[in-house]
Amino acid sequence: MLTQQDALSSWSKRAKGIILVVVIAIIAQFLGGLFPLIGGILFAIIIGIILKNTVGIKPTFDAGLSFVIKDLLKLAVIFLGASLNLNAIIKVGQQSLLVVLVSVILGIGLTFWFGKLLKLDRTLTLMIGVGSSICGATAISCVKGVLEAKDDETAYAISTIVFFNLIAFFVYPVVGHLFQLDDLSFGIWTGTAVHDTSSAVAVGFAYSNEAGEIATTVKLARTLFLLPVIIILPFLMSNRKKGSVKQSLKEAFPWFIVWFLVMSILNSIGWIPLNVQELSSNLAKFLIIMVMAAVGMQVNLKGFAKIGIKPFLTGLFASITVSLISLLMICLIK
Repeated sequence: MLTQQDALSSWSKRAKGIILVVVIAIIAQFLGGLFPLIGGILFAIIIGIILKNTVGIKPTFDAGLSFVIKDLLKLAVIFLGASLNLNAIIKVGQQSLLVVLVSVILGIGLTFWFGKLLKLDRTLTLMIGVGSSICGATAISCVKGVLEAKDDETAYAISTIVFFNLIAFFVYPVVGHLFQLDDLSFGIWTGTAVHDTSSAVAVGFAYSNEAGEIATTVKLARTLFLLPVIIILPFLMSNRKKGSVKQSLKEAFPWFIVWFLVMSILNSIGWIPLNVQELSSNLAKFLIIMVMAAVGMQVNLKGFAKIGIKPFLTGLFASITVSLISLLMICLIK
């Protein structure tokens, strides 16, 4: 059981990282107000990347950065639920379900085929495919036990996903404006195709508030596909260790989605006042800027050189495949 002293010690370890992220988020939000075409989210990740790859980030900041990325992101999603209507969430879910389903199945399947073509290790290929098609580093971490992946394979897979998440920040909004995608289409595309939850939500809000809310809803629906994938993967790998599957399912279940829905239900029945909705929405957006600043400070540009050509090409293929399938499906059902 966690004692009060242990809790205080844990928070003191996180404090430096959290304070640094808050400072960067405030600066990024200010710059985003001055240059709205760039926006606070993009400024946050750029500042984070510059700090990490110039002056460097000491290990004493790591606990705080990890807390921001893993826990504050979930809190941001829950706060967003307080400003959304359940009927709108259900409507977006219905419109995007087929897109998500096809993208996940074809994304994992075609990535597995491409990795086999390159003679890349099957475990590494599956982790890249699952990470690209469902929810990035979170998915990779959850399937690691089921696939009995080695630490270096996991590191390669996560590095590949992080790299293409970074590319998404710069490419997706440009493509969206180039093809004049409306907020609904861009939100569904982002929620379906951008890998990590943090990145999908941030790219959506970088486009518009409505696109961000839609991207959040779609991404959460997409995250749930991790549960059946964890059950199916052992059969593909001829690995049927029940313990590893049970543990992975426990780690993968996204409880924050339940609270997101609870908040949206409370809002839908009129229990959340308008001023609280606005405050909750603004707080969620600031938390997202904080998360992206922390993400930026975990991007080691030199580390990408160690990925290797085969994992890199597989990640590139997976990212392009999921993106194009999603965009094509959106155009077909529109």
